[in-house]
Amino acid sequence: MDGTHGDELLRFHVLGPVRAERGGKPLTLGPPQQRATLAILLLRGGRPVTTAELVDGLWGDAPPRNAADTVQAYLDALRAELEPGYEPGTPARLLVTTDDGHASRLPATALDAAVFEEKLTAGLAARDAGDLAGAHERLSAGLAVWDGTPLATLPGPWAEQERRRLTELGSIAREELFGCALALGRDTDVVAGLRALVAEHPLRERSRALLMLALHRAGRQAEALAVFADARRLLGCAPGPELTRMHERVLAGDAALRPPHDAPATTSAPAPAVADRLPPDPPGFTGREALTTEVRAALTADGGRGVTVTVLSGPGGAGKSALAVHVARAVRAAYPGGRFHLDLRGSGPAPLTGDAALARLLGELGVADGALPDGTDRRAALYRSLVADRRMLLLLDDARDAGQVLPLLPTAPGSAVLVTGRTETIDLPGARQVRVDAMEEKEALAMLTAAGDGTAATSARDVAASCGRLPLALRIAGARLNDSSWTPADLASRLHDERHRLDALHPGDPGAAVAESAFRIAYDALGPDAARAVRLLALPDATGFDAREAAAVLDAPDEAAAGALAAELAAAGLLQPLGRGRYRCHDLLKRCARQQSERTDSPPVRDAALLRLLDHHLATAVTALRRTRPDGLAPRHLRHTLATTGLPLADTAAARAWLRDAHPHLLDTVRQVLALDVPQSLVPAVDLLTVWSRLTHGTARRQDLRAPAREALERARQHADDASAARILRLLAAPAFGPDTYERAERDLRASLRLAEAADDAFARTAASHDLGVVLLALGRPEEALPLLVRAEEDFRSEGATSSALEAQAHAARAYIAVRRTDEALAAINGAVERARELGHGPTLTLVLYEAGHVLLRADRSAAAGDRLREALTGVGDEPRREALLWTRLAECRLERRQHREAVTAAERALAIEAGLGDAYCRGAALAARGRAQLALGEPRLALGALREAYEVLRRRGAAEAATVERVLDEEFPRHRLPDA
Repeated sequence: MDGTHGDELLRFHVLGPVRAERGGKPLTLGPPQQRATLAILLLRGGRPVTTAELVDGLWGDAPPRNAADTVQAYLDALRAELEPGYEPGTPARLLVTTDDGHASRLPATALDAAVFEEKLTAGLAARDAGDLAGAHERLSAGLAVWDGTPLATLPGPWAEQERRRLTELGSIAREELFGCALALGRDTDVVAGLRALVAEHPLRERSRALLMLALHRAGRQAEALAVFADARRLLGCAPGPELTRMHERVLAGDAALRPPHDAPATTSAPAPAVADRLPPDPPGFTGREALTTEVRAALTADGGRGVTVTVLSGPGGAGKSALAVHVARAVRAAYPGGRFHLDLRGSGPAPLTGDAALARLLGELGVADGALPDGTDRRAALYRSLVADRRMLLLLDDARDAGQVLPLLPTAPGSAVLVTGRTETIDLPGARQVRVDAMEEKEALAMLTAAGDGTAATSARDVAASCGRLPLALRIAGARLNDSSWTPADLASRLHDERHRLDALHPGDPGAAVAESAFRIAYDALGPDAARAVRLLALPDATGFDAREAAAVLDAPDEAAAGALAAELAAAGLLQPLGRGRYRCHDLLKRCARQQSERTDSPPVRDAALLRLLDHHLATAVTALRRTRPDGLAPRHLRHTLATTGLPLADTAAARAWLRDAHPHLLDTVRQVLALDVPQSLVPAVDLLTVWSRLTHGTARRQDLRAPAREALERARQHADDASAARILRLLAAPAFGPDTYERAERDLRASLRLAEAADDAFARTAASHDLGVVLLALGRPEEALPLLVRAEEDFRSEGATSSALEAQAHAARAYIAVRRTDEALAAINGAVERARELGHGPTLTLVLYEAGHVLLRADRSAAAGDRLREALTGVGDEPRREALLWTRLAECRLERRQHREAVTAAERALAIEAGLGDAYCRGAALAARGRAQLALGEPRLALGALREAYEVLRRRGAAEAATVERVLDEEFPRHRLPDA
């Protein structure tokens, strides 16, 4: 899209609003007809256009007087802008006039439409040649230059005709892109995009067929079949052969529709990767031949006809996890649906909840945070749908009981589950129980030999016996034998004495006594730095850490130094490598190390180690927020002074990946720091919760922050810290997706505002004012909301927080329209849309377009409202909650346009998405739209059911729309019953 004049770079855009840039700076292209003149010349690709053709293209059959002179004036103005120093009447270089007419002399690469068409042609050629990956790459590159509706807002018959042509090409490119993605097995990337394409072009049957295929592969058969039903209702007859055939194949469960994970490669495209989340094979694993054979046999006991479940139970330190990982890695090729590992933390003080366990598994299965359902039941339903056709292997480590495991079991025949736990009460239906106890003597000696670098002696039998022949202790003892200052006899004697002394401290738990005796011997042999490291690295509750986190805990000069200490401890058997630079400490050894820390390190030293880890997490969260929302206010208003820089996240994708992986560790850390109950712990914890809440905004993960936030609020009140209390109350005020109420949110936000004013915390005051304004809008009190939103917009804008200011402006526009200040509402929302497009921040533009649809609908401009909402759907991405709300507003637009059947279809789409997520407000609003549409269609029984449920849902929520639904019920159904026949 580059053209040069001198040293200056020119770029032209017609795939969206017509605009031009020189060196990245926008040029002034004049009124719409003048921009249309430029677009005609650019899109003719250098071919001449006569003045008469320009006049006809600009005005059609009704040109103005002196139209030719006007065209010449347009050309002169454009030349002056594009060619600095140009004088009318002199030859031009870029927009030339010849005997044949007027023409552009700019290279094709200067125009986005030319680049797009070249990429489309190349993509289709690559597809025809069987190069699906190449086709996908070229089509993606071509579509990347699009910026909205082609030739947006340009008048005239030529613009309308060219707009249709470019829109058709764009639709073809998107269909082909989605088709390539599905053929390559990239199923999770296409559902939202295909939904948007179908919404824009409901009669394109190929788009619908592709959407059916994508939904079917995602296990969403009911939604896939609904796509076909929608088409049949719209067409009023049977759809064409392609869509009909797809419907038949989905109904029949055609195996050929499955992703091509197991199919032989037929193109040059690389095979899609199968998820493999198993930990690395334990280093130095040896022995356990009989158990390994038994467990492998148990996994295939039913010949792949059902789901096999094998439970490994035994004392702590017996090597259950190591055995499970070793076997799982040995058989992983038999599970093409993926191999997954989850630490359930059942033997610790905070076992993983069902909600948290399902969230982690859904994340591993590719569910974005924004698509994570709210609540255990919905998460379990989504999980079952995603694994229904996956022959997968699931390793559930350290389970507490059967109740923790049951919701996680897959359903596809041929799948297998390995469960480890310390109790024998994990009684799962049809499970094979395998006891893992001490090793055989020869296996224990072999393990000592492997861990001790070949050292072997007769006294090694005494060492093995003193270790209880448990692998955890044997690994540590083997590392000691590798030290030439130790003999097997010395080690055996010391282990015997320690264990004899400790048995009384661990009655009924010989594994704990053995682990502690081995730990003490290994610890005593460490140098001062390593000893300090093992004590402090055991303090965090998080189950693992990397070198940067270790550096933070240890206050090491850099991650290399911390990594060297971690490697030394792993060599001593005190840490277990997890791969990818991560380590963990066995919970028995962690307990011993913490006891040693209590004896050695002062409370301030231990507290400081945890606070440094919190500082590291906060610094990384700040970086993540800056990557996802560059102008966000929260990072600029931390009350804690960061001592570290955290992880250097490269881009938005890296930030989101970090947040998904770090989420449970952040929960562990902030809870642990708040439990310290020391004054210096509160402020950084509140800062982390504030930044983190913004990162999880609009997702079900945000609900995980409520428990630590309540703890932080209690601490803030204890310490009379009004600023912290104000920020936390604002976080807690956000209504949950379920049956929460706006009234409760209003109370918390008003309390937050009072405290922010008392503490003179400008950030908390502005943020709470904005949020309170939004809640008051939902409660139907726009006259109270408006001044809060206007003030918030001004404050955000003065701080340079453009995206937040635009969101506040869009909400203010909704308040204006609600108080019948229509002109101000339209000016505000149109300005917000224009600036949001210029900003280029996708989530902000989507929200502003959503609000624009709402405002325009209330201004009796339903057609324009529908345009804005459909545009928002194209950029909604992995935000199904926003997608469901957009479909709800589209249903309302169609109601206003008397498109009642289409309104029902849109409302049902919203309800289908919401059903998997759990958003009460969306459900109520969509039911209300569907009920009103069904009433207009002469379906009173269906309408009454929908309206009754809508009223109850919205009333419980406290939403203003409940009153509107109640009026409809009272008018159409006196006493809320069906009228007599």
